[in-house]
Amino acid sequence: MKNKILALMLFALLAAGLQAQIKLNELYREFARAENVTKVNLNGIALMLAKPFMDDHGGGKLSSIRVLSLGDCSQEVKEQFSRTALYFRDDDFELFLNANDDKEKARIFVKIKDQLIREMVIITMGDDPALVHLKGKFRPSDIDAMSNGGR
Repeated sequence: MKNKILALMLFALLAAGLQAQIKLNELYREFARAENVTKVNLNGIALMLAKPFMDDHGGGKLSSIRVLSLGDCSQEVKEQFSRTALYFRDDDFELFLNANDDKEKARIFVKIKDQLIREMVIITMGDDPALVHLKGKFRPSDIDAMSNGGR
């Protein structure tokens, strides 16, 4: 009898843990409706028109940018985003970088296919939380070039 109760409790804990995971589109949709949120979506034609004004940092091809900035939202919304973003788990993405500061946290996730980064998700948490979703085709060296200012 004890074994059955223990097994049932273990199953309940595992189910709760799996339920706490949140995927990219769920996270975006949940906070896109928040008051004072700033949303930017650029793809196709908009990126083509912006290309002359963008610095070239390597051979990567950017096809879509989606930004969700919660910097102007209430403190309650910022804290809720930060708590929810900690549970970001999407099987399509792997953790590329995890940085923690006193009050700020940043996570970068990537989706890699055929040795190219196809998607990148940047999540910042703290006083100025944001979600940035980039789609395209980048080599890891393109990311290095961008982080070094194109050098």
